[in-house]
Amino acid sequence: MSNVVYDKSICRNRKTYRSKFNNLSIFFILTLIMDSRILPADLPNTKLNDYNYEQGFDESLLLNSEFADCFSCPICHGIPRNPIELTLCGHFFCECCIEKQFTSLPYYHDDEYPMIDCAVCKTPFHQSYALPFELFHPPMKKVYHLVRLRCPSGCPFIGDPQEMDRHQSFQCDLREVRCPSIGCEVTMPFHQLRDEHVALCPKLMIYCESCLLPVKREQLKEHNCKERMAAAIKGIS
Repeated sequence: MSNVVYDKSICRNRKTYRSKFNNLSIFFILTLIMDSRILPADLPNTKLNDYNYEQGFDESLLLNSEFADCFSCPICHGIPRNPIELTLCGHFFCECCIEKQFTSLPYYHDDEYPMIDCAVCKTPFHQSYALPFELFHPPMKKVYHLVRLRCPSGCPFIGDPQEMDRHQSFQCDLREVRCPSIGCEVTMPFHQLRDEHVALCPKLMIYCESCLLPVKREQLKEHNCKERMAAAIKGIS
């Protein structure tokens, strides 16, 4: 029996994940038993947090085109992953598109609040007028969940925009992911990482079967159990 140590910065909550995306601060240990490689199934898509990825799904992915005009974002012309509604005019946008407008467009101030104009009707608004999906009226939520999309990566999965966002970001076998081994920068489709790369990754941290201390696979031949054990004991004392 031998063990494998991975580096993981994963969180199912997208907002929490965003704050930690470039700061690998969460570590965990998985066990490698015999020839069975255990890999975290929810490794994030490497494109997560990129604006071109976060904007709405292309309308060509829609299976029920009658909903295209209901939620289409006027800025990116896609079906929003995280829709918001402007309460003053009722227009729908992607959350990331509105955030980008507030950071990239010139705005004016009204009562000390930054204001920009709606991209459709030019109604001025500030961010407190942007209603998140969680606060949508229940009937509107039901309509949104009736939207059906095909997976952008080409796998057979079909779901509503929120299900598709979760699938494409954390579940699709065809999504691009980075190897979770500490120090490894390899990126490839998840199924290829799982089926091929993990078994050969030189940066994989494994436990030496003799001293049970972690060591990178590429350093295993030069690994000296006595020296490592002495260093470990000295470190503890």
